[in-house]
Amino acid sequence: MSDRNRAEGWQHAKLSGHKNERLIAELTRSNPALQKRILACAHIDNAVIQKIEYGGLCETDIDCIFEGTKTKSKTDMWLLLSNGNRLNISIKKDEGGQVFLIGIDRFIKGFELQYNKIVHADVKRAISLYFGSAKDTLDIVQQYGSANKKLETRKHRLVADTLKAYDSNLAECLLAWLNLNIRELFDYCFARGLAKNPQDWAQIVWYKNMVGENEFDTLIYLPDIMNLIKPTAQYGNRNGGSTIQLPFGFVQWHSPRKVIPGSLQFHHNYSKIIGALR
Repeated sequence: MSDRNRAEGWQHAKLSGHKNERLIAELTRSNPALQKRILACAHIDNAVIQKIEYGGLCETDIDCIFEGTKTKSKTDMWLLLSNGNRLNISIKKDEGGQVFLIGIDRFIKGFELQYNKIVHADVKRAISLYFGSAKDTLDIVQQYGSANKKLETRKHRLVADTLKAYDSNLAECLLAWLNLNIRELFDYCFARGLAKNPQDWAQIVWYKNMVGENEFDTLIYLPDIMNLIKPTAQYGNRNGGSTIQLPFGFVQWHSPRKVIPGSLQFHHNYSKIIGALR
C-alpha cells in the first residue's frame, strides 16, 4: 500500500468514526430504553440523562497531566446527568485497532504521574531498547541480532529474541512490569490517557457500529472490567517477538511519520476483552 493510500485509509477511518459517533448520539437521544441500559451499565439508578454531547469534528483538547499542555480525551460522547455528574463514553466501531499511541518518554512519565508510581531504571532500560530510544540500540543489534537485523536496524529497536540474547533479565523484567501493572495499563489506554482531570476520563467503552462495517453492541463499564484483567502479557511469536501480546490487545513499535525513535502503539481487541468478562 502506498503512503497516499495509507493516508487516505486513515482519513476514511477518522471520518467514518465521527459519523458513527454522531449516529450513536442521535440514537441515544431518541431512545429512553437505551438511556436506561447505559445508566444500568454504570450502576447509576439515581439520575436520568438530561443532555448528550459528542466530539466528532468539533473535538477540543483538554488539560494534560503535563502542566501547561493539552491532550486528547479518550471520551467520544458525554452524558450530562440530572444529579450534576457526567458519564463519559469511549466508542469503538471496530473489533481492533489503535487505542493509544504515545512516545516512549511521555509513556513513562505519564504513567508515573497518573498512577503515582516510579518506573525503575531497569524497566526504563528495557522499554528504551525494545522500542528503540536507547543510544546503543544499533550497537546491540549488530552484536546480538540474528534473523531480524534488517528489521531492527530499520526501526532502530530490538525484538524480544535480541533483547533476551543481550540481557535475559531485562527481557523478563519488561514482561514482569507489564503484568504487575496490567490493570493500570488497561486504564491508561482506555480511560485516562494523558488527561489530567478525572471528569475527562472515559468510564464506559461502547463497541457499536452504525456505519455498516461491524455488528456488535456491547457496553463495558471500565471499573468493572479492570478487576477482571489477567496478567498474561507475553512476547509475540512472529519476527522474533516484535510485539507484546496483552490480555486486552497488544503493543508494538510504530512510527507513523517514520521518525526515530518510534512510539508505543497499543491496540485493543474485542474478543480478548469479551473473554475477560466471561
